[in-house]
Amino acid sequence: MYKVRTSNGDEYGPADLDQIVQWAREGRLDKDALLVPADGSEVKSVYAEPRVAAVLNAPPSIPVPLPKTDEAPLSGLIPYKNPPALIGYYVSIFSCFPILGLLLGPAAIVLGIIGIRRRKADPKRRGLVHAWIAISFGVIGTVISLVTVAALFLG
Repeated sequence: MYKVRTSNGDEYGPADLDQIVQWAREGRLDKDALLVPADGSEVKSVYAEPRVAAVLNAPPSIPVPLPKTDEAPLSGLIPYKNPPALIGYYVSIFSCFPILGLLLGPAAIVLGIIGIRRRKADPKRRGLVHAWIAISFGVIGTVISLVTVAALFLG
């Protein structure tokens, strides 16, 4: 058991060594503090006790904030919080194949519009570009399919 004597003469304790190490971790010990043993043996510097010295000599730690869950690294590339925009994007790509575009093109357009509305309602959802691509490719796929069907009937 020890008492801790600060540089201005204040004494704290008695406390065991584990408690004093905890005080050092909390920054409550100054560099000139002394350890006064309860048994009356020799007074020593806090640096004379290896466990306390290890804490006091450790480099300062800087707390690093964790990224917020709303700011996931891929949330801009893959708008998983706006499923209509994401699904519409993929459907629109397949709508560019002739004949498939008759069914998939309008579906991609509708999903793109829903995706834009959800993005406007909550900007954290992302997916605005995916929604616009869904609408654009949905229109292109529908036109390609209509031209293909017209060519088949006329030709």
